[in-house]
Amino acid sequence: MSNILSVFNPPPSRNIPESDLQDCLPCTAIQSAVAIAGGLYFSSPNQFKDKVTGKVDIVKNPIWWQRSVRGAGIILFALGAYRAGEVVQILYHKKFS
Repeated sequence: MSNILSVFNPPPSRNIPESDLQDCLPCTAIQSAVAIAGGLYFSSPNQFKDKVTGKVDIVKNPIWWQRSVRGAGIILFALGAYRAGEVVQILYHKKFS
């Protein structure tokens, strides 16, 4: 059966045992690192500066746009910190369980 046909006629569902449902430590750690790095980049004012003059061009980057991008950076950083907490929980449960 081709992959396209399996979209329209999916195989029947199956029960997955609890032992197979585990937290992926490398996945969570990488997600945390990328979210923290992206959040730090988006919340910094350096991305709005002109490469030649080093000043922020208000016409290209209005204040509302700068604040929106910085706010998204703060949210992304918070998500990364939350995922880092999940990494600590996974490590704690692996060590003490």
